[in-house]
Amino acid sequence: MNPEQAVSWFRKASELGNADGTCSLGLCFYQGIGVEQDLLWAVRYFKKAAEGGSIRGMFNLGFCLHQGSGIRRDHEQAASWFMKAAENGHISAMYHLGRCFYTGVGVLKDLEEAASWFRQAADKQDLSAMVSLGVCLYEGHGETRNPEQAVEWFRKAIELGSADATNSLGVCQFWGKGVEENVPEAAESFRKAADLGSEAAMVNLGHCYYWGNGVEKNLSEATAWYLKAADLGNVYGMFYLGNSHCETAGAEMVSDLSSSWQRDPRTQELLMGVANSVCTTTKGVPEEEEIVPTLELPEEASG
Repeated sequence: MNPEQAVSWFRKASELGNADGTCSLGLCFYQGIGVEQDLLWAVRYFKKAAEGGSIRGMFNLGFCLHQGSGIRRDHEQAASWFMKAAENGHISAMYHLGRCFYTGVGVLKDLEEAASWFRQAADKQDLSAMVSLGVCLYEGHGETRNPEQAVEWFRKAIELGSADATNSLGVCQFWGKGVEENVPEAAESFRKAADLGSEAAMVNLGHCYYWGNGVEKNLSEATAWYLKAADLGNVYGMFYLGNSHCETAGAEMVSDLSSSWQRDPRTQELLMGVANSVCTTTKGVPEEEEIVPTLELPEEASG
């Protein structure tokens, strides 16, 4: 493998008018492969590629506009380029466009349109879209509420290795929605998802240990899982970690969230449940990056 040679050939292809070669050259600048990383040049090449008809270029330009990477953030323009790429069959663009419609970022919020794009991408095996469609079915967002079908989509995503789909299934098992209620199995699903890196599942597993739901009550284990989520920047992990330390010290909790859990944790959905577990992060590169979901509709892809 010779990155410098790759850049040289992409550049030659680009100079001869090949739009995909131009897009690949842009990716090299975006990632710093074979050349010094330069997001400004990356965006220039993505724009040239997109205008030249490259579907990948359209998506990548939309991604950069959405993130504000190498160009001023412009959600409306981002959604426009996602739409062009999606209409030309780009699967990740379908998911991102669905996310725009779900959140109302760059376009008017339209849950039916969002669910439609999630379904199109899910049918083409996009992992994040599968989870997002499952959440729409679970919540009745743009689709007729159908927890059973939601579980089917979560299971399909789990088969492909989705941590957040595993967490979502755990929520369904915990509350008996779309599947028979089984709290021990829910706790085990949370554990599997947490081990795969789902921050939501770490918090949920912490809740299980805190209340003794599906596992033996263990405040030390609860605190440990909250800490893992908090260390990853999860605000709920931070919140409950703070609560657990205060309670360990015998301090009276006055937070509304804390008091509601103290009264009866089963009277409400897990805070990190399906409603906040849809779609969610890209790994920092446009192109064909997979967007890993986590329950609350499509969080901003991180660039």
